[in-house]
Amino acid sequence: MRGFMRFNLSFFTAVLIIGALILPASIFAEEPPKKEFKPKVGGYIETWYRTDNSDLSDQTTAAKKVDNEFRVRRARIDVKGEVTDEIGYRVNGNFDGPSPASGSASVKLWDGYVTYKVHPFANVTVGQFKFPFTLEGLEGTPDRIPVLRAESINDIAAKLGTQGGSFRDIGVMVSGSYKDALGLGYGVAVINGKGINTGDNNNDKDIVGRITISPISGLTLGGSYYAGKGQDETATLEVKESAYGVEAEYTLKDLGLSLRGEYVTAEWENFNVATGAAAAGFKQEPSGWYLQAAYKLPSLPAAQLMARYEDYEKDSNTDNSHLKTTTLGATYYLKGKTRISANYLMRDAEDSSIVKAQETDAAGTRIDNLILVQMLVAY
Repeated sequence: MRGFMRFNLSFFTAVLIIGALILPASIFAEEPPKKEFKPKVGGYIETWYRTDNSDLSDQTTAAKKVDNEFRVRRARIDVKGEVTDEIGYRVNGNFDGPSPASGSASVKLWDGYVTYKVHPFANVTVGQFKFPFTLEGLEGTPDRIPVLRAESINDIAAKLGTQGGSFRDIGVMVSGSYKDALGLGYGVAVINGKGINTGDNNNDKDIVGRITISPISGLTLGGSYYAGKGQDETATLEVKESAYGVEAEYTLKDLGLSLRGEYVTAEWENFNVATGAAAAGFKQEPSGWYLQAAYKLPSLPAAQLMARYEDYEKDSNTDNSHLKTTTLGATYYLKGKTRISANYLMRDAEDSSIVKAQETDAAGTRIDNLILVQMLVAY
């Protein structure tokens, strides 16, 4: 009897040992922690000191005669995240200070959209977003080396959507990249074509797209296109708009050197640039280009020097409508994108009254040089 009990105990022990060895390890392992989808809060604040050497003596409003000031140029609060591995979102608020001669600040919804990853190479974006047109137009302020955008980019890309875009619109976009195919990147959007925070005013939709390739390391080549209509359904004529741009950028990180250039042109049909309104038989055809170089000093990699030359023609149908600008700049990066920058813009404007420039109320030959000192904190 004892032998039988001993046999049963030994057998039972052996069964336990064998069972422990062959059972799946997951039975004894703890459950993996669940992925948390927490929103990420970021943004930046950008302050300026501005000195405008333009001739403002013809201005009748006192504020427009001010040639130097401190400004809170931009402030952004950016919230983005995911609710699943496929579905994401972004809400970006604009809290900008008043522009020259403006008596009020600007508070707007800047970006508000949801994204859906339908494929590793295709994301769908629905809502209000920055549409894919030009290299510099897509750059955010913390990513741009000069304080100001090039005049051609700012005055063409920002006004698509019949003068009301601010580089953004409401619609749907498909975008993605495929590195194995020459570093292909793309974005194609169907948008209202009326600008931000504004409902559509016609049944036509605008089409905008951009494609880039990277044939060798550090080199990116790209092209952009925009086509649309801008007048409402009750108008007796249509404002048709189209634009395209080409770009190239070459970055040599080991040398701290980056080179880029862009050309952009547009056509607004049935639009009078002098009055800024629709007009039958008128056409505005602006175009411009810029070349830019930036260099980080080997002995002081936090310091960066920049030079840019640009030539912008406000309208090829109007004589003497060029604005040529040479910008020299120096930037010191404190941490990440937080920095202090100083830019000196030497501007040579022809005498047409339609010639305007950023950050001044002067026009034509009254436009002169500009000094900007920027303190930007990104968080």
